[in-house]
Amino acid sequence: MRSLEPKKLLTLITAHAFKAIVIERLKAREVGGYTLVDATGVGAFGVQSGALDSDSNVLIYVILSEARLNTLLRDFDDLMNRSYRLKVIVTDVMILPRKKPVPDKP
Repeated sequence: MRSLEPKKLLTLITAHAFKAIVIERLKAREVGGYTLVDATGVGAFGVQSGALDSDSNVLIYVILSEARLNTLLRDFDDLMNRSYRLKVIVTDVMILPRKKPVPDKP
């Protein structure tokens, strides 16, 4: 059986209007994949009903190594310092990798 592998789960919550900017940051750092989910709810910026792009959010999930995470955190901190509406959540996770590790040669 494959061994679990420690990774980081980066969850980003941002306004629909900023989705393209956040995704460009991911692409610029060569993030190979992410999951994007439309989201509604209530928070510091009021009701996000999803009726319009101006009042809807997106959740972006990325699983990556800690080293790659730190680079992205600097990018997103920069956006937050420039008043972009962005929530950044980092969680420790364990994943079952798709590929089995290559055994060491004796």
